[in-house]
Amino acid sequence: MLAVRTYAAGEPLRLEELPVPVPHGTEVLVKVAGAGVCHTDLHIARTDLIKVERPITLGHEVAGWLAAVGPGAAPLLRRVKVREGDAVAVFGGWGCGECRECRRGEEQRCASGSSPGFQVDGGYAEYLLVPHPRHLVALRQLDPVEAAPLADAGVTSFRAVRRAVPWLADGSRALLIGLGGLGQFALQYLRRLPEVVVGVREIDPDKIQIASQLGADVGFLAGDEELVFAGMGGPADVVFDFVGNDETLALAARFVAPGGLVSLVGEAGGQMTFSFTALPVEASLTTTSWGSPDDLRDVVQLARRGRLRWSVDRMPLREASAAHDRLAAGQVPGRLVLVP
Repeated sequence: MLAVRTYAAGEPLRLEELPVPVPHGTEVLVKVAGAGVCHTDLHIARTDLIKVERPITLGHEVAGWLAAVGPGAAPLLRRVKVREGDAVAVFGGWGCGECRECRRGEEQRCASGSSPGFQVDGGYAEYLLVPHPRHLVALRQLDPVEAAPLADAGVTSFRAVRRAVPWLADGSRALLIGLGGLGQFALQYLRRLPEVVVGVREIDPDKIQIASQLGADVGFLAGDEELVFAGMGGPADVVFDFVGNDETLALAARFVAPGGLVSLVGEAGGQMTFSFTALPVEASLTTTSWGSPDDLRDVVQLARRGRLRWSVDRMPLREASAAHDRLAAGQVPGRLVLVP
């Protein structure tokens, strides 16, 4: 099978021919329909910001069809209501299944867990080996190529908004920094909450237009930050940073309200000096990585009901390097998906 792999940070991606994996035990084999291209993939391929085990096949945002199952997996498929040939989204936070976090349904927090494209080979390939059927979510009528972004952009932003709900009572204010694939989903989740003023800060005027179409109350371009407080009616009760560099973290600290929340989602390697005065009084700082398996099931359910809008730009797997270049250049209005 064809696979796109990284051997060292900053080196060109390699397109290689690898054996098709054979599932053993509880493993299942997914024939990849599409793998989303995430900024995290760029950070992995081009920097050492994110720890990975190289060489490795990239790709953590994956959907496809169940192609084969190990002997121990067959009796487990009924629990997830999936049969061979079905279209599935792949949950990427693979936990051990035994620890306290896993038993709580929070596999993405498992200390000994692994994830495709990080610790094990991912979905920039024709096939993906998945350790257990519980990591599959049935897509039913959804096109798996179109649904691939749900497995990361959809679920990670859902998780960030869900965890921020205690700060988002009626009349509260939320600011999104960055409106890429994750931010666009987050905006739609926020619009499902009553009476929340939603602002978007972006460097791309086209993304401000998209924000308006998705229901944002106000948009701000880089350089217009002095308008944020006036445009939103005050500081934000929650700031979602979908970029995560030094500049955006500084902006988040500046615009969050006393007692508010800064939710860091982007992995651009930025840092914030934490001290008693780094944030307004009693403000909180948290991170979000993936979501839980239940979060992904909820996201897929929303998509199946037609409650979410997102755009997919398909590119051949062989053009993964060009896809990374496009994303780095800011030429992707929604989500790029690599198709084998």
